[in-house]
Amino acid sequence: MAKILLAEDDRDLSEVITLALQAKGHLVQQAYNGPECSACLTGSSYDLIILDWMMPGFSGVELCKEFRDRGGRTPILMLTAKNAIEDRERGLDSGADDYLSKPFDPRELAARVRALLRRPDNLVGEVLRAGRLEMDTSVCEVRIDGNVVVLRPKEYHLLEFFMRHPNQVFANVALMQRVWLDDSSASVDNLKTHIKTLRRKLNDTEGRIVRTVRGRGYMLSIENTEESRSVDP
Repeated sequence: MAKILLAEDDRDLSEVITLALQAKGHLVQQAYNGPECSACLTGSSYDLIILDWMMPGFSGVELCKEFRDRGGRTPILMLTAKNAIEDRERGLDSGADDYLSKPFDPRELAARVRALLRRPDNLVGEVLRAGRLEMDTSVCEVRIDGNVVVLRPKEYHLLEFFMRHPNQVFANVALMQRVWLDDSSASVDNLKTHIKTLRRKLNDTEGRIVRTVRGRGYMLSIENTEESRSVDP
């Protein structure tokens, strides 16, 4: 699962792309104009950004350049009806990693997305393993000690993020930015509730797998030898 920002002012096309990406298990944040996209880029973190070249407010090229100038390193795929060599050059020079001309085959878009998501090490592979946990992202199946665990979508996305970053501590705000969409009911209380239910389903009521690090946040511990202790989310 990757968290993807899709900025496309054609709502019908945006919906088609969103459904295709969601079918692959991705979380998609939609923006329909330049200011909306700029606000998303300022307020949240993403694994991939898909930008339409021509949008009301700010163009994709302007947004891409501004994002790169601020130090943003997230892979960017530019979508556009422009297909001249000069346009491709301009788009790539603005900081885009790839360029796809409209109209395009959804299979090509999916292939470009897969290629861009393969670049960061933490997004490689379909089967994730962390200690006693195993997650097959191709079928959204989670197992602990070989037993299947049934998770709700948000619990699954939260666990997947933890499994891609084992033994790393994440603050509440960081987890909400990566797992919840901007228009969702993200809150610290909501996060705590999902942590609690995730622990229960993993038979982790003592917080040895999904650990609370006092004053810092949460982490997925892959160590099986830690001393058991009671933890409140």
